[in-house]
Amino acid sequence: MVCKSFSTSNVPKNVIIAMHGWTGDVNSMAPIANTIDLNDTTWLLPQGPYKTKIKGFSWYIEKTNSEWDCTLSIDLLNSLISKIEGDGFKKKSIFLLGFSQGACLAIDYMKRQSFALGGIIPVAGFIRDKKNFTTNISQKSLRTPVLLIHGKKDMVVEPKQSYIAEELLSGCGYDVDLHLFAGKHKFPMNLKNVVKNFITGD
Repeated sequence: MVCKSFSTSNVPKNVIIAMHGWTGDVNSMAPIANTIDLNDTTWLLPQGPYKTKIKGFSWYIEKTNSEWDCTLSIDLLNSLISKIEGDGFKKKSIFLLGFSQGACLAIDYMKRQSFALGGIIPVAGFIRDKKNFTTNISQKSLRTPVLLIHGKKDMVVEPKQSYIAEELLSGCGYDVDLHLFAGKHKFPMNLKNVVKNFITGD
């Protein structure tokens, strides 16, 4: 597992696992983590386990034209969360922040778990398998709050994808908050306080 980490406190209260987008790497999420500038937080910046044909890494690998697999990514997150718990953190202090494809993984991971996390923050993402999304959802995962963020001018992943995600997640019983911003396919620095409040509960 390739993963970088840093803490903003000697005694952090929360842990954020930040997952890059398609073709990203272990360094991709560091600027976002530094910009959000959360106190009392440990950041974990893992790298996707699948190498892409272009450059960088991915959280999914294509098995067929219509089927994508993320088994290694799920295993990676399970290992990270087990280690975090071993360091003394409770699951309600653990957050997943994903950008683009990393946002897809945050949603895919959360719905499968027999526990609740502190929250997930999918940014500029989408639900990959919409048709079968409502199957295999763990009831205990419904206690995980969701903060969806998307740019109104996103030409890579259209903002309607977050509207669809909001509808599907809310329909299943998740507590979902959707924030749109006047930007493209990127993390909105002007919404960093929204992210901060979501994590700290302020």
